[in-house]
Amino acid sequence: MSYSEQLLDAIQNHDFSQNKHLLKEALDNDAPEVLSSLAENLTGLGFTDLAKEIYRALIAKFPKEDLFKVYLAEIMLNDGDDDDGLSLLYNVPESSSAYLDSLLVQADYYQTNGLIETAKDKLIRALQLAPEEDAIKFGLAEIEYLSGNYEQALELYQDLIKRQSTFSEVNLYQRLFATFAKLGNYEEAAKVIREHANSILDIDSKYEAGLVLLSVGDDKQAIKFLDEVIEQSPDYVNAYPLLAQAYDHQHDNEQVLRTAQAGLAYNELDETLYSMGARAAANLNELDTARDLLEKGLKVAPDNSDLRMQLSNLYVHEHQAKENIALFSNLDEESVEPQAHWNMALSYEDLDDIQKAQSEFLLAYPDFKDNPDFLRQMIIFFNVQNNDEITKQLLERYLKLAPEDDEMQDLYNNL
Repeated sequence: MSYSEQLLDAIQNHDFSQNKHLLKEALDNDAPEVLSSLAENLTGLGFTDLAKEIYRALIAKFPKEDLFKVYLAEIMLNDGDDDDGLSLLYNVPESSSAYLDSLLVQADYYQTNGLIETAKDKLIRALQLAPEEDAIKFGLAEIEYLSGNYEQALELYQDLIKRQSTFSEVNLYQRLFATFAKLGNYEEAAKVIREHANSILDIDSKYEAGLVLLSVGDDKQAIKFLDEVIEQSPDYVNAYPLLAQAYDHQHDNEQVLRTAQAGLAYNELDETLYSMGARAAANLNELDTARDLLEKGLKVAPDNSDLRMQLSNLYVHEHQAKENIALFSNLDEESVEPQAHWNMALSYEDLDDIQKAQSEFLLAYPDFKDNPDFLRQMIIFFNVQNNDEITKQLLERYLKLAPEDDEMQDLYNNL
C-alpha cells in the first residue's frame, strides 16, 4: 500500500495524527501520478492545505507541467487567496496544453464574483480553442442567459440539446422553454413543455412550466404542473395564486376557494389569495366565508383598496350600512374611490341620512354619469326626495342609455 493510500485511509478513519508524517513519506516515495490523485482526493475531502502542499511539490519537480499550477490556483481562489491564484493562472502561456483549463477556471472565478463580462470573454476565448467542447458552450449559454442575451443563449441551448437533455444536473429543456419565455415567445415555450413534460422534474421547472402554460391559456396543463408543485412542496407559496387563477379561468369557484384557503394557510400575507378566495366564495353564495376572508385580508393589508372595495360591495349587498361607512371613515377624501362614494350613498340612504346620501351620490356622479345602474339608483333616490328638477335631468340622461326602461319612461312623462 502506498503512503498516499495510507494517508487517505487514516483520514477516512478520522485518524489525523499521522497526516504530516504520511504526507512527507508520500512526497518522498510515491509516483507523481499517485500524488496527483492524492491531491485531487484531498481536495474533495476538504483537506485543501495538504492538497496545496502536494501541488507545490509537483510544480517544483515539474515546472513545465502547467496543469498542476491550474489545480493549485483553483484551490487558492476557493480559499480566498485571489491574488496568488490569479497570478498562477495568468502565468500559464497560450502555448501550454493547460491554457484552456486556465481560461475555464478564470471564467468560473469571475462569474462567481459577479464580473460577468470578463467571465464571458474568457469563455469566448476558450470556445475558440475548443469549438466542440460542450462544457464551454454550456457555461457560455448560462452567462448569456444571466446577462439577458436570450437570443444568444437560445442558440447555444438548442445546439447542446441535440446531444443531451441535461448538463451538470441542469435540465436543458427547462432552460430552453425559459429562454423562449424570456424572449416573449410563449407559444414556443409551451410547445417545448408539452413535448417534454416527462423531462420536467424539479420543482422550480414545474412552477415555471405552469406559469408559461397559464400565459398561453392552457389552464388544464398549467393546473397539472402547479398541482405537482404543491403536492411536492405544500409550502411553495408562489404556486397558489397561479393555481387559483387557472381555476378561475375555468370558472371553478370551489377550487379557487379551496386553493386560496390552502395557500393562506402557508402565507397569510398573500393579498391576492384573500381577494380571489372571497370573490369565489361570493360566487358560491358563501357570503360568511367571503366576509371572513376580506376582513382578515384588510387586517393584514389595511391599505389594499381592492379588498376594501370588495368588502364594501358585500356590506352593501347585505345592507350592513354602518359597517360599510366605517370602512372609509379614516381615509382622506383623495383616497376615497368613486365606487366608494356610490356605496356610501346607498348605505346612508339605508340609514335615512338623506343629506349625506345626496352628497355621496353627487360625488360619485362625475365618474358614473354614463352608468345606467348608477343613474337609476340616483333617480329613485332624488324622486323619493321630490326633487323633480334633478330627477328630470337624470332621467333624460338615463333614457338615452336605456330607452327600453318603460318604468323610467313613465316616470319622466309624469314629471
